[in-house]
Amino acid sequence: MQVRRVSRALVALAVVFVFTALTRCARNAATQPRSPKGWSFPAMLRDDDGVSVTIKAPPRRIVTFAPSNTEIVFALGLGARLVGVSGKFDNYPPAARSIPSVGGSGQFGVDPNVERVVALHPDLMLAISGGDEWKKRLRDLGITVFTINATDFADLLHDIRTVGEITGTTPAATALTSRMAAQAQSIAAKASTESPVKCFFEAFYPPVPTVGPRTFIFDLLRRAGCDPVSAAAKSDYPEWSVDQLAAQSPAIYLVASESGVSPAQVERRPAFGAIAAVRQRHVYLIESDLISRPGPRVVLGLLALARILHPALFPCGGTC
Repeated sequence: MQVRRVSRALVALAVVFVFTALTRCARNAATQPRSPKGWSFPAMLRDDDGVSVTIKAPPRRIVTFAPSNTEIVFALGLGARLVGVSGKFDNYPPAARSIPSVGGSGQFGVDPNVERVVALHPDLMLAISGGDEWKKRLRDLGITVFTINATDFADLLHDIRTVGEITGTTPAATALTSRMAAQAQSIAAKASTESPVKCFFEAFYPPVPTVGPRTFIFDLLRRAGCDPVSAAAKSDYPEWSVDQLAAQSPAIYLVASESGVSPAQVERRPAFGAIAAVRQRHVYLIESDLISRPGPRVVLGLLALARILHPALFPCGGTC
């Protein structure tokens, strides 16, 4: 979900749906072999694809293949080592926009151009789940590929610390994750002083998919003081109906900004007036990049959610 067009979002959700299940199986089965000193080199770890990876020395040339990974690399002070990114959605921090793109290949244009990656001579490619075929091809060509895939906020902190370990920036990763954990704990603790607010999160439209209880965004919703109406969903990205929403009567209707719609447009949709939150004009846009990218800015997304759900507890003070 790191693209802004609905068609790209459909592809991304489909990819995530398929590969998250595979990643969980690999993670549950995998142990975590590590170097004796934790962040010394060679660093030996098992990534979130379940692949054992050896990092011989701190990488000097890094390629990221996800905007979230790009943000992590910059946050660890490694921007100068970044020689390639996935594409135009690697837009934060602004310096990332000038880094060469390696994406745009494959059936849906979401795979890396292998030849372009190899030409950059990276000693580390930091990826997310999916793309087993191109990952194998890159490894066969001598490129070290390491996959991270955060399934919730706690897992994100683990992934950032892991990136710190494999890049020789453990102190920076420890400091960053400590700040993030403290900020998230403070927000969640304050939100918990009020009853959870029944809410619905719309990933895009049409149809009306949302997030299930085993997804990254669902975890953020819960931490921010939301009681998602999709809590009993059996899949990660279930499709909801207007009739279900009318019956469940959420008090807050959240819309991902990447859907490109306004609250007024949601209110004008056929039959949506039957949904309590829509009828009462409690429809809010939430910046997609802050909640769908498992990276350092997630705490800002968590705060934005908390401000929508519990405005009395989290006044904007003119900064919203």
